[in-house]
Amino acid sequence: MLIRPATSHTLTQCWYTRIHQPGPKRWRDENGTLHAVCRHCEREVHSQGGKSWVLSDGIDLDALATSSSIRFICVTNIADGLVVARYPIERDASPRQVEDFLSEITARHEAGTDGKSLDVRLMGGPKG
Repeated sequence: MLIRPATSHTLTQCWYTRIHQPGPKRWRDENGTLHAVCRHCEREVHSQGGKSWVLSDGIDLDALATSSSIRFICVTNIADGLVVARYPIERDASPRQVEDFLSEITARHEAGTDGKSLDVRLMGGPKG
């Protein structure tokens, strides 16, 4: 006869979908990154802009990309958290050229239509 424990261990929905939902209590660190606890798996998560949340323990690819010396435009699928495309920007591009290129990429991927499916961001490069 098998004896079953009184509790069953189930996997949370964020284990399947990789989409974490922050709980009501949120806080910011000195870099401006939002932190919270996932309401499903109860692990600490963080977000750069409040749109997509990732686990705080492990490698933060957004932080690595932000600290890159190469500037690029990153198109990310918010629902899946996957990078759709990256477009490098020339080092000597003026701020006006960067804004024009950003607008062109946003139009190409139709990211500005709903604001929920795709996120287009300028990442990396020299600060200043």
